[in-house]
Amino acid sequence: MIEFGHFSLCLAWILALVGCVYGAFLGCRAGSSSQVEFTRRATVATSVALAMSLVGLGYGFVTNDYTVQYVWQYSNRDMPWIYKITAIWGGMDGSMLLWCFFVAMYCALVARSSVSYPRPLRPWLYCFLNSSTLFFTTITLYLTNPFRYVKSFVGSDGRGLNPLLQNEYMAIHPPTLYLGFTGLAIPYAFCMAALASGHMSNDWIRLTRRWTLVAWTFLTAGIVLGGHWAYLELGWGGFWAWDPVENASFLPWLTATAFLHSVMVQERKGMLKIWNIFLVALTYSLTVFGTFLTRSGIVQSVHAFASTDIGWVFLSYLAAIAVVTVGLVVFRFSDLKPARAIESLLSREAVFLLNNLVLLSICFAVLWGVMFPVFSEAFTGQKQTVGIPFFNRVNIPLFLALIFLMGVGPSIAWRRSSPRQLARSFALPFVGAFLVATALVWAGITEFYPVLSYAICFFVLMTILSELQRGLRAQSGITDASEWSPSNIMSLARRHRIKYGAHIIHFGVLIMTVAITASMAHKIEREFTLAPGEKFVVGRFALELSEFHEEEKANYSAIQAHVVVRSLKDNSILQVLVPELRFYPRNKETTTEVALRMGQREDLYLILAGVDESGAKASMKVFVNPLQVWLWYGAIIMILGGVVVAVPVARVTTARRVELGGVSQSI
Repeated sequence: MIEFGHFSLCLAWILALVGCVYGAFLGCRAGSSSQVEFTRRATVATSVALAMSLVGLGYGFVTNDYTVQYVWQYSNRDMPWIYKITAIWGGMDGSMLLWCFFVAMYCALVARSSVSYPRPLRPWLYCFLNSSTLFFTTITLYLTNPFRYVKSFVGSDGRGLNPLLQNEYMAIHPPTLYLGFTGLAIPYAFCMAALASGHMSNDWIRLTRRWTLVAWTFLTAGIVLGGHWAYLELGWGGFWAWDPVENASFLPWLTATAFLHSVMVQERKGMLKIWNIFLVALTYSLTVFGTFLTRSGIVQSVHAFASTDIGWVFLSYLAAIAVVTVGLVVFRFSDLKPARAIESLLSREAVFLLNNLVLLSICFAVLWGVMFPVFSEAFTGQKQTVGIPFFNRVNIPLFLALIFLMGVGPSIAWRRSSPRQLARSFALPFVGAFLVATALVWAGITEFYPVLSYAICFFVLMTILSELQRGLRAQSGITDASEWSPSNIMSLARRHRIKYGAHIIHFGVLIMTVAITASMAHKIEREFTLAPGEKFVVGRFALELSEFHEEEKANYSAIQAHVVVRSLKDNSILQVLVPELRFYPRNKETTTEVALRMGQREDLYLILAGVDESGAKASMKVFVNPLQVWLWYGAIIMILGGVVVAVPVARVTTARRVELGGVSQSI
């Protein structure tokens, strides 16, 4: 199966090359339908070949084939089967193969549905789709091939997967994140195909928006799953540390979000054409840049792979993307003139553009923080880093401005709004936000940013509810149903699925913002030492250490502490938490396993830091994270909103049968 997997990878490379070169040839020469169909089938066949290659590698892990270097490096016989599957993408070689498969899978899905696409667009679309697959397949085949055999005998067992990756979330977090990353190659291919073919209508915008939404939804889910994994596995009490690799996934999310907003302006008003091309190319470039960060070794991160010498390949590809994009924009510049200009700063177009500028400002600030160590070493000879305080200080006000614009944008008119219209739309939300801020200060919350964050979230919630009420009022005038009846709400949602799907996403963002604000501003963090029978009070909890002991597992040994959590209110037992310190002898690594009491009000997060030399006392660290669970609830709502917007709904059409001279016709 290993030889079969390698053969399938070689076949995929050939098919991607054929699809890329032949697609460009047909785009220049306007080939026949049969030739275009051949290129389409080659695009689909590439994904099948890469799927077979991935199956071949997976078979090596399941059967413990340690003659394969990659299998030996990331697996051993004692690992549970779920971690053997996870190990397929646990290292750089396998992760690149998975990346190739996902790119090819997206390309195949586009190719299968491309029969109805405009004829001039299709050959160039196949060319750019296959160029993405060809690039990553070339790296996998020639530079990071996971099918290489070991050079000498290394024994009957492997080294095993990194202990930090031996977590159930790693079975779904990387694939979900990769589905987001790789899906962003599709809007880039549509955009470049439109420029290359000269088919500059809004067809490519219409065709690519759903693909962008699908990729954006997967990327959102992947980022949140990564945050949840870090929260459970790394033992530092948080979910986001502005780590370079975390930031690498966040950067294309920001630019894709900007594109999804500004693309509406182009569809409705024929504006921001060059701006949207820039956003599409930048988003795809940032996905490539993210793979460069994790695989080049220029940044240090718990998420990054080992340092390699393939960084120059990614930089060369980024340069090629920039050259092709700029060249095609210059070539088609006369076709990219806007249909009209922004008429007023008090318009939805202006707010969406401002929204884009804020998103790009956050993107630039994050990118600067990521690359600052590289720049500082290049210019001063010393590597200096920026930490969490820098990112928070710069990005918190920008994020709050973004949340505010999220409430203003959907409620302001296209083209031009009068001050009277603005006052009518926003007077009540502003008053409500002011009252919330006043109540919070009166309750004792005096920090500026938390109060501002809660007030802005309430303002946006009021605008969403006002928008919903206006829609329900108009809908009830059509259906004669009461405004807030379930039937009226469902009818409105069906008629304006995209609009209210976006409101669901925005509502999820509000919940996440409140949760993040609470967990950052009101967190309790304590360190303490206990002997069996002793207690420690934190927040509304009393922690009592009952015992700690050692355990031996197949893959590791562990020290476990049993901590009884009691309520200070009535001394009742709420839960017994069991934090662990694990030692993996094969990897010679120690990990911390968090014990977590998750609640709607707060999370109690307990870590066993160590045991003293006498073995009589345990050192621990505890966090009380307010409203933490609502961060995950908000993320789920965001993802559901993305699904509502992205997934097409079959249109129900009714046909009236009319008899004309004995002939039945449908109207």
